[in-house]
Amino acid sequence: MDTQNIEQATKAKTSPKDFFINLSVIFFLYFIVVNAVQLLFETIDSVFPRTIQESYFTPSIAFPIAALMIAFPIFLLLSWALFLADKKESLKHDIPVRKWLGYLTLFVAGITIAIDLIVLLTAFLNGEEITIGFTLKVISVLLIAGFIFGYYLTDLMYKNTKPIKRYFAILSTLLVVLIIGFGFYVFGSPFTQKARRFDSQRISDLQTIQYQILSYWQAKKTAPATLNDLNNEITGTVVPRDPNTDLPYGYEKDSATTFKLCATFEREGQKQNNTQVVSMPITAYPSAISNEYWGHSIGLVCFDRTIDPSLYPANKLINY
Repeated sequence: MDTQNIEQATKAKTSPKDFFINLSVIFFLYFIVVNAVQLLFETIDSVFPRTIQESYFTPSIAFPIAALMIAFPIFLLLSWALFLADKKESLKHDIPVRKWLGYLTLFVAGITIAIDLIVLLTAFLNGEEITIGFTLKVISVLLIAGFIFGYYLTDLMYKNTKPIKRYFAILSTLLVVLIIGFGFYVFGSPFTQKARRFDSQRISDLQTIQYQILSYWQAKKTAPATLNDLNNEITGTVVPRDPNTDLPYGYEKDSATTFKLCATFEREGQKQNNTQVVSMPITAYPSAISNEYWGHSIGLVCFDRTIDPSLYPANKLINY
């Protein structure tokens, strides 16, 4: 009997099917965890923004959500295939590839938990401000890694039974659904994401137009009368248009050194110093985009800009 069991285990060890199914399960597990953590971090940063974050662009959650929605069902199907294989032939649970991948997962989960706690303790000992966002990130990683560590530890030591596997599948499904739902709740539907991408493109276009106006100023010593004056077939300068409506952006020349740039936004933009989102006059400084304010409310918003002549000397090589 022992010889028969050894022969069966040897056959299972050399089975390509067993190898690739076990490897695929672990691969999709890691892939799911990485994207789940990324989605959680992006969502937490949106709810509890870091004070040093100055970006006016909304991070994309499309890939992590799509990854979870596709990879997680595949992970469940592969796990179910392993369960059926174990049910049919109990020795498959102890094949070397299963053991190696299981202990590797324990190692990775354990290291992750240790690093997570070390980061939290280091921040505390350094006297750093432990924000709500930072705490939630630490707890998220700790819970996910601990959940995986506990499951694989019991599976390697005691061979998880059918009820335990079912509970793991139900809990992991609820966890993934909650993470995806939390992301949609904070960032909005795909239609909201599309509107935000349009608004981000509008900000980028206004920055491009502003740069074109500064180049025009250096050549003419005055702001252009209209945006059409910026178009130049020789230099290839083309004024951007609204990415959704294809209408020109608003522009008004107040004087030789002052002008307004206007755009119609679909979503509310970033606030500055937790104050109301409004347009405000800012002197345009070269190579200092971080000093420019592009926060906006919904609807038509105009940004007042003032050119400092001392910062932009005439450039005779530029000709419009």
